[in-house]
Amino acid sequence: MAINEYLDMSLLDELLEDWSAATGMIAVVLDDEGGILSNKLGFSRDNIEAFGEDVEVDEVVVASVVGGPLDEDTPEEQVEAASKLLVSSIQNLLERYYNKQQLDGIKGSFSDSISDAAGLIKELSLKSQGLKKIENKQNILALNASIEAARAGEAGRGFTVVAHEFGKMAHESGVINDAIQKTLKQLDTSMKELTH
Repeated sequence: MAINEYLDMSLLDELLEDWSAATGMIAVVLDDEGGILSNKLGFSRDNIEAFGEDVEVDEVVVASVVGGPLDEDTPEEQVEAASKLLVSSIQNLLERYYNKQQLDGIKGSFSDSISDAAGLIKELSLKSQGLKKIENKQNILALNASIEAARAGEAGRGFTVVAHEFGKMAHESGVINDAIQKTLKQLDTSMKELTH
C-alpha cells in the first residue's frame, strides 16, 4: 500500500508548505522505501533531520515524515510539538482519503448488488406472469371438465370431483401468485428507494 494511492500529493505539498511557513521548519514525506514523495522545499538529509515519524494506514506504515528546524537554536520542545502537529495532520488527511476510497468501493459494490437484485426481481416477475397464464389455463380446463362431467351425467360424477379439485388448485395457485406479485412490487419499490 502506497500513500500516493490514497492521497492527492498536491494536497500534501500544500500542507507541508503551510506548516513550514507557520513553524519556520522544513519537512518531507518519504515513501515506505525512503524515496521522497513531497515537494523538497530545500530539504537536505545532511543538515536537517531533527525528527522522523511514521504514518500508518490500517496499522501498515505507508510513509515517514522527516524534518527539522531551519534555525539550529529552535527549542527541542517546539520541534517536537510542531512535528507531532504535522504528522497528525498528514495522518488525518491520509485516513480521510483512505476511508473515502474504501467507502466509495463499498458503495460501488452495494450499488452493483442492488442492480443484480433488481434484475432478479424482474426475472421473478416475468416467471410469475408465466404462472398467471398457467392459472388461467387451469381455470379453463376445470370449467371444461365440469361441463363435460355435467354432459356425462351419472357416469361423469367422479370426473366432476376431479374438475372441482382442479379448479380449487387453480384458485390456490392464483392466490399464491398474487401474493408473490405483491411482494415483488414491494421489493422493487424498496430497491428503487435504496438507489435514490
